[in-house]
Amino acid sequence: MIYKCKNCGYSFYAKRARCVKCGSTSFDEINASEGELLAYWKLNATPDGFEDTYWLCLLKVGDSKIFCRSLKEPRNKMLIKDNGICEP
Repeated sequence: MIYKCKNCGYSFYAKRARCVKCGSTSFDEINASEGELLAYWKLNATPDGFEDTYWLCLLKVGDSKIFCRSLKEPRNKMLIKDNGICEP
């Protein structure tokens, strides 16, 4: 889900109580299911509780850029799942 401020138009991925740009509390919710891959990094040394290897992906979704992690090697278009997971 992408959240877009109704007052200033700033977009973000993590839900917040207030817009970081203007302080407004009114947002439009945009259902995001796909993003364009901008960059990715393969992580082999990961935090405890995560997979041993995964890809950290930077995606462009509309006017927003978001990070997600993929267990499969990324491609140009990525499907966005819940909890910060994405897949080709």
